[in-house]
Amino acid sequence: MKPMLRRHVIALLALALAAPAAIAAESSDAKKEEKKKKNDEKKKASQLPIPAKGERYIRLPTIVLELWDRDGNFRMSSVDLLLLVAEDAKLSEKALSEKMKRTLNATPYEEYMRSNPAPMIKATMLDLARKEPGGDKIKDLLISKMIFR
Repeated sequence: MKPMLRRHVIALLALALAAPAAIAAESSDAKKEEKKKKNDEKKKASQLPIPAKGERYIRLPTIVLELWDRDGNFRMSSVDLLLLVAEDAKLSEKALSEKMKRTLNATPYEEYMRSNPAPMIKATMLDLARKEPGGDKIKDLLISKMIFR
């Protein structure tokens, strides 16, 4: 082979091998950017709204539910709740959480899982919380996390 032709062949081979690597690097950068965008969107969606002036959030201790179904199978669920209250509200978080736990543990598993339990939990717990001393200052109850096992 002539030296000039050999150089062209080697240069073409180098370009042919380098092109897929460049494309792969470019596509991985695009994937990384897309993944970062998705994570940012998830983060924004999962953030709590900033409470209005004169309001604050109170995080209640995690409520762990121990439920038994008709067949005698043990089911477990945990719920994290947040209360949106007036700034000057005075509540006993532990006592309120214990009352909520007792109320939810008294619920039959079939009733708990009949449909989406979140609205039932929110309505029941908000009603219970508003009956407590200082409960008149509770504006809303938010479910921050629900896990079923």
